Amino acid sequence: MYTPSSFKETDPNILFDLIEQYNFGIIFSQHGEQPEATHLPFLLDRDRGENGFLIAHFAKANKHWRRIESNREVLVVFQGPHSYISPSWYKNRNTVPTWNYATVHVYGKVQITEDPQRLAEMVTRLTHYHEDQIKTDWDLSEGHSVFERELKGIVGFELEISSIQGKFKFNQNRSEEDQRSVVDHLDDHSAPGVKDIMKRNLKGE
Repeated sequence: MYTPSSFKETDPNILFDLIEQYNFGIIFSQHGEQPEATHLPFLLDRDRGENGFLIAHFAKANKHWRRIESNREVLVVFQGPHSYISPSWYKNRNTVPTWNYATVHVYGKVQITEDPQRLAEMVTRLTHYHEDQIKTDWDLSEGHSVFERELKGIVGFELEISSIQGKFKFNQNRSEEDQRSVVDHLDDHSAPGVKDIMKRNLKGE
């Protein structure tokens, strides 16, 4: 990933925070000359291993998992908040538009599992994570019979993170005045996540 130094984010906690907040990622792998990608929700285990682990599962009918080689690295991409940025928001309008965004690229090798007990643990953790996020009172026990049946239709995998790259491009190459102006205009023009990150980058916010 092309990342100028002003946009490079290396703090593991910030990168992990983005993964957890925007955990619907894309796993890419290469099979001969053919690239392949699948969109999946991921669960992050920050404290396991040297750099953490990602946990997810494929539908068994999705042949992608069968073509992933255990000795070959894959790439998982997590897309954070993003927004178009208008030149009209800068002090000097004689420039061009840009796009502000945050993204994290994770590399590692995949280990597939079809063990029913391990699959149940994976799906239970992922479900509890999301149910806790939206604060519901639903529990997997309410769908126990369906849960047991659906487990037969998936395969799980764990990815040990070998390296992680973060790009947080939020006008750091422009003046503080321009950055503050962009923050002010983002109220009506973009997702709150872009505004929040830019405010965090500005001293005193």
